[in-house]
Amino acid sequence: MKSFPRWLKWLSFVIIFLTTIAIPFALLEGPAEAWGAAALEWSGERPGSIAVLVIGALTADVLLPVPNGLTNTLAGAVLGWGTASVVIWIGLMLGCLFGYGVGRFAGRPIAERLVGADDLVAAEDLASRISVTGLIVSRPVPMFAELATLSAGLTRLPIATFLLATAIANIGVAVVFAGLGAAALNSGSATLAYVGVAVLPAVCWLAYRAFNRERGQARKSRRDSFENEE
Repeated sequence: MKSFPRWLKWLSFVIIFLTTIAIPFALLEGPAEAWGAAALEWSGERPGSIAVLVIGALTADVLLPVPNGLTNTLAGAVLGWGTASVVIWIGLMLGCLFGYGVGRFAGRPIAERLVGADDLVAAEDLASRISVTGLIVSRPVPMFAELATLSAGLTRLPIATFLLATAIANIGVAVVFAGLGAAALNSGSATLAYVGVAVLPAVCWLAYRAFNRERGQARKSRRDSFENEE
């Protein structure tokens, strides 16, 4: 079967971007600003509760479809760049440890009950290709970040290596998203907030898909070359 031309793939991306991100943002910018102001007023009076909520949500991300872009950007707006970066990093690390533990120590029936059969199958498929580089690159990517921690546990990646890789990568994720939230609040820019909530996660997801595709093609080329030499 012939693959789609590159220009058609880019056209599809532009159409998807316009219909799911750009156009809704343009139409809902006014209401979104009003909702955001109300949410910030409520949460600004409860910074401790927001910190606990963010950490809990990020920890449970393996189990629940938590919108990390929204969670992390809100943390930056409410708690400020420095505090939010620390809070997000703690939540991300606890989530990584939980995902790794499920993958490594939970039996298949228990893991299936916790994360769902489909996600477990996807994690097992990813486990055959996971690497430290892939683990680091996947950290800001919705869905793949959680699957990568499960995969690391399934493949029994050494815990020290796992912690070092995720700790460093999570610093970058925490600082960037907290910074976007804090900058959005300080400048009163709904656009900056929307970048953190939706645009940046979407870009990371697309970039990671391209990264995986390139790695897959490189592995296939090496395998074909090795077979030809034999």
